[in-house]
Amino acid sequence: MKKGLFRNIFTIALAGITVFSAVKYALSLKEKYALLNTLNQVRGQVNALENDKQGLSKELEKEKESNAGLNTEVLKMRGHLEASKVRLAKLFVDVDRAEKNIEDLNAKFSILKSENILLRDENEKMGSRVTGLSQENQGLKTKLSSVSELKKAIRELKRRTPQLTLKDKVKQLIEGNRGFLIKDGRLTSAAKIKIEVTPGP
Repeated sequence: MKKGLFRNIFTIALAGITVFSAVKYALSLKEKYALLNTLNQVRGQVNALENDKQGLSKELEKEKESNAGLNTEVLKMRGHLEASKVRLAKLFVDVDRAEKNIEDLNAKFSILKSENILLRDENEKMGSRVTGLSQENQGLKTKLSSVSELKKAIRELKRRTPQLTLKDKVKQLIEGNRGFLIKDGRLTSAAKIKIEVTPGP
């Protein structure tokens, strides 16, 4: 009786241990599969992070290349800026020279304007003189258009002309007139000049 009871208890205990072991094994398998699932998820995340890392590395290389290009452009821009500064300084010098030249030209212009005014005044005076001479010339033309007035003028001219002595005439013939008809306000030719007057229409 005791043996049967002991056997039953042992069987029940063994069955309990078996059930406990089975449950524990099932729980272990569940945890194992959960851990494997988590591990697979972590591996996927690691792969994604690796891909992101590679992408970021490529972007970083591109950024480095872009920065190198920007540095080159900055150096070029600095060179252009220095050249522009030099050109600007030259332009300032040229502007100063141009302003000085403009001032000189304005001064010369003022002088020329004053001279121009003086020349206009002189021209007006000369014009009045020329007008007077033209009127005098016209009067002489009118006066000498008649034969009688012309004869009077010739007589007056002969009266004013000093009579040369024979010695002076000989000296003048020897020296000649050297191409001058009038020299130093005196006639150089002793020959008679024939003047013909044609009456106007």
